[in-house]
Amino acid sequence: MQSARPDIVHVHNTFPLFSPSVLRAAARQDLPIVATLHNFRLMCANGVLQRDGGPCESCVGKLPWRGAVHGCYRDSKVQSLPLVAGIAVHNILDTWQRYVTTLIAPSEFVRSRYVAGGFDADRIVVKPHAVPHEGSVREGAGEGVVFLGRLTEEKGFADLLKAWDASLGELKVIGDGPLRAEADERAARDSSVQVLGALPWAECMEVLRSARAVVVPARSYETFGLVVIEAFANGVPVVASRIGALAELVDDGETGALVAAGDTEALRKALGLLTEPATSIAFGQRARQVYLDRFTPERDLAATERIYTDAIARHAADPRTGPRSQARRPADS
Repeated sequence: MQSARPDIVHVHNTFPLFSPSVLRAAARQDLPIVATLHNFRLMCANGVLQRDGGPCESCVGKLPWRGAVHGCYRDSKVQSLPLVAGIAVHNILDTWQRYVTTLIAPSEFVRSRYVAGGFDADRIVVKPHAVPHEGSVREGAGEGVVFLGRLTEEKGFADLLKAWDASLGELKVIGDGPLRAEADERAARDSSVQVLGALPWAECMEVLRSARAVVVPARSYETFGLVVIEAFANGVPVVASRIGALAELVDDGETGALVAAGDTEALRKALGLLTEPATSIAFGQRARQVYLDRFTPERDLAATERIYTDAIARHAADPRTGPRSQARRPADS
């Protein structure tokens, strides 16, 4: 940093490759720091606010000792303990708020959880992720429903299998995970279910683009939901759980449908709603427009540049992270 002398430092996940010491190093050079909150690692040992297959906020706004008690990191109390200790120490020292000029949350939901956890609301800005798109969109109403993701309980895949029946058309499953055996067994006895396994991204998008709907039946919080925006980019509506960031991405009755997490009957009805071609077409057209209005790479670049400009100005003026604060940091010198 001394030789390059950047205008700003932008960090993403410091765990596991780096520690928060990178923040102190940047601060010693009097550089503004931006950090993107891709998960809840600054409060939660497993980083996803999840335990026993569902949402958990036991450590939000508190010392995260429960993460060690429950072995939240890799289901291991031994491995969780040092991670929990690190989270606690840096929260007590106020490391992230002391050194970071601006925190970027990918959704209002993520911002709200960090604010609930005691982080300064004024320092957190919301900038959703973007996805690239070459311009091809779905033609017509599409056929079948696509699930794209890890085959796990928390992703709601078991709920989807329970909700699914052949009257809904064809279910194409893209992905792998602990529930793969259940998926293969269901496909073996139900011709309406097709398990494609893990596919390259381009092939995933090709399958998705042909769908009548994409289904995201999550049981646990999503910090964003890239698959939703990938569907929107291709003009495909989404049926999703009303949980976490998914609830702010999908406009119920406009770009898809929202259902209570774990409610398989509601999930079946919502998927049935989109068997009507006119509904799927209308929702898909609105979804495509939402993508163009909010989630293109061009809009993402413009938003990032604004955040950098604001962070540089904030750093210069803010006594907590700007040049004036360096005199109050003898322990860092």
